[in-house]
Amino acid sequence: MNKSHVKFGVFVVGMCIAMVIAFVSFRLLTKFIGAFNEGADPASIFRGHTLIVPDPQQAIWVTTSPQRGKLPSQAQLEEIISAYWLAWESMGQAHLTNDLRDLKTYWAGSAYEQVISGIDGEVRTDFVTHNHKLFLEYFSPDGSVVVFNDDNFFIRRTIGDYDLSLQASADIIMTLDQGFWRIRRLTITYS
Repeated sequence: MNKSHVKFGVFVVGMCIAMVIAFVSFRLLTKFIGAFNEGADPASIFRGHTLIVPDPQQAIWVTTSPQRGKLPSQAQLEEIISAYWLAWESMGQAHLTNDLRDLKTYWAGSAYEQVISGIDGEVRTDFVTHNHKLFLEYFSPDGSVVVFNDDNFFIRRTIGDYDLSLQASADIIMTLDQGFWRIRRLTITYS
């Protein structure tokens, strides 16, 4: 075996190793990027999420003393109203983009089924709500269930050139699930 055959053999083995390393690196990079494109997974909620308390014209607590159960802390009230507002925002985003992945972060159970049934995959619409006035009815002793009413809020839905504005009230049940508040039940009454 001469010197050129040895060099060629080293070159071939080196190229094979380099190709394997490049392939593995590419797969790891695509999985890493894909993890960021999946959206919020309820099973792995990042517990250091930013608390977004809505402006008073968006949503506000009118009463915070429940008729039953215990009195929630100010921090708990802020977490609940933030999650409630973000739930409506996620629904508006789903109507606009037809992307349902973020809904499971804020909606669960029958409320989730109700929300996805109202989204038409063919038609993209602008869906906006505001003026949510929340009245606390019940806060569980263990701090994992809250029941409240949302009276006379407004829903505006725009489909093409057609603009529809409705006034509604809702009865809401939210549960603390894996460290994050989710709407479990939603009963809307239109006026």
